[in-house]
Amino acid sequence: MKRYTYYLFDIDRTLWAFDSNSKRVIFSLLDFYDLHRRLHVFSKEEFFRRYDSVNRLLWQQYEAGLLSKEQLRISRFYETFLKYVEEGGEMADEFSDREMLLDFSSRFSENYLYRMPYEKELEPGAYKVLAELRRRGCKIAAVSNGFKEIQYGKLGNSGILDFMDAVIISEEVGAHKPSPFIFRAALEALCGKEACADKQNRDIIKSQTIMVGDDFANDIEGAQIFGIDQFYYNPCHRACDGGPTYESDSLLSLLDS
Repeated sequence: MKRYTYYLFDIDRTLWAFDSNSKRVIFSLLDFYDLHRRLHVFSKEEFFRRYDSVNRLLWQQYEAGLLSKEQLRISRFYETFLKYVEEGGEMADEFSDREMLLDFSSRFSENYLYRMPYEKELEPGAYKVLAELRRRGCKIAAVSNGFKEIQYGKLGNSGILDFMDAVIISEEVGAHKPSPFIFRAALEALCGKEACADKQNRDIIKSQTIMVGDDFANDIEGAQIFGIDQFYYNPCHRACDGGPTYESDSLLSLLDS
């Protein structure tokens, strides 16, 4: 594949192994709060599947501006717990009061977010790719829709923050992927606002830039709209329309140049 000068990386599920890390934290919290007994969470895997389904839906609403950050943080756990309460009958009496359940969801969420940045597992090949791109003299930015206070911790504790020339978080720049604004903010951070102000120069920079991500709508289609090449990291082999510039189930394919 073509060699680029500027690399924009999504964080969750692209560099940082979100699902594995999140699962470990949630499993530990299910034990910490004794939810096997208190809420009849007999299968941690089933709980995570339910939570993941709710979380993905609510994230879409958050990115569309339909939910606040705080609503997302609490609602994804509240709605998951509520299903167990509704199924639990008398065994769930401790959480039958909705205000109590909301308060518990808030505390669970706070503990979850506190623990998440300390998880260090990266996607396969992520560290090697970043190290090699840095060795080649490329400029690298992380571009994420995640919570700023969490994302910086993930990058730092997993040992990859030092590879980044810039970290662009949606809530800091006022736009979520797939908005072109967040991609432009990333290039301005890497190249300077003056360099990006001139259209001819900006087009040259864009021709030397690639976005790497796992989310087709946010990362790939967003990059297509902005006018830069895309690398669709697709380890689950999801079907997609729209023809990314490159697609692979391995980040190491980025070094095939």
